[in-house]
Amino acid sequence: QSYCHRLQHDMYFLTSTSRLNEQVVDKIILQLNRVYPQILTNEEAEKFRNPKASLHTRLSDLLKHLQKKGDRHCQEFYRALQINAEQLFNDLPSRKIL
Repeated sequence: QSYCHRLQHDMYFLTSTSRLNEQVVDKIILQLNRVYPQILTNEEAEKFRNPKASLHTRLSDLLKHLQKKGDRHCQEFYRALQINAEQLFNDLPSRKIL
């Protein structure tokens, strides 16, 4: 199963009722931007960190953006999620299937 398919499967879980807070989402975005600038450019990172948009909207847009970019981008999101929110990562629906 590709990482993009996994992300599609996990999207509702990740975006539903406050599973990820503002600080964790920021850490994930910054990690993707700083460690892998080819995955998330400075401009993209600023867009996904914009406090004027709701956290739910920004997170949904980020996940859709990564899915469009391809499997490597989705894989790096999972890596960032594991580093910054390990318990949530372990509870993902796609992990239970694996």
